[in-house]
Amino acid sequence: MGGGGGYAHSFSFVDGWIAPYPETTGYLIPTLHQAYVRYQVPALLASAVSATQWLYAMQRTDGAFADLHGYPQVFDTGQILIGFNYVAEHLRNERNDRAIRSAAEWLVRVQEPNGSFVRHAYHERCHSYYSRVGAALIRSGRILGVTGFEEAGCRNLEWTLSQQSPAGYFSHMSFDEGSPFLHTMVYVMEGLLDGYELTRDRRYLDAVLRFAEALLRSSSQRDHVLRSRYHSDFSVADSGRCLVGLAQWAGVCFRLLVITGNERYRDEGYKSTRYVKSKQLFVQHEDVYGGLPGSAPVNGRYMGYSLPNWGLKFFIDALLLKTAMPV
Repeated sequence: MGGGGGYAHSFSFVDGWIAPYPETTGYLIPTLHQAYVRYQVPALLASAVSATQWLYAMQRTDGAFADLHGYPQVFDTGQILIGFNYVAEHLRNERNDRAIRSAAEWLVRVQEPNGSFVRHAYHERCHSYYSRVGAALIRSGRILGVTGFEEAGCRNLEWTLSQQSPAGYFSHMSFDEGSPFLHTMVYVMEGLLDGYELTRDRRYLDAVLRFAEALLRSSSQRDHVLRSRYHSDFSVADSGRCLVGLAQWAGVCFRLLVITGNERYRDEGYKSTRYVKSKQLFVQHEDVYGGLPGSAPVNGRYMGYSLPNWGLKFFIDALLLKTAMPV
């Protein structure tokens, strides 16, 4: 915990612990609870409950959640909605439904007519990795029985589909004008895959598979382990590794294995988790032990010299999926 129930954004080798981060605290809740269910460690359940209560207190009166600078953000709100949706389905309480409704209503109010998000989006520009927000809205609509939330979520996923090239790459995956990190590239797939599992719309799965197959070819035929960033033709834009993205990629591979039965996804997931495991830190220092750097090498472009909390979140998710895989 980073203070008051929220999880610290990261540990920086330069600045030490960074303040509690609402966005990733939100989507850490399902991970911590799933780990509790698997291993029956009471502290994991207590931590998830405390984080949820902290987030209720952090929600603005308009329903949004702010970033560490105090600015309301679509993506942050959507990722916290993922946590609230999970609480609604596994740890129901009266306050949670109100929090879901308020957050979802704000997201719908600021959504563009074409389904994208620009207002209160990072750098005030549209991003295809906001598919995770779209899928969260669909689930919120299902939980509360509000078709308007579902429709807004589907509009976002439709817009996301429109950004895909025939080669599988998506436009607007980056934080800015540069080539995207693997982290946000996999975010796109996660949102569409969530959307598929909710709606069974085959187009969402087909889009994920088109992208995943291109990345699988890059990994197996050239890069061995996926690199940090890629251009639109899948040439390498950054030869380092984004460890957060690799953990996410492993999780997507395990999910696709279950859906498709394609053993190449098992092999790729195993290879990626082995690589990420090799970079986990076991230095005998309480601030560092067990942490996962954002990049390899540690001075890489994505969260250099830092241990972001969401890297471990996605690593735990991947390992939980891996241990549940049929032999």
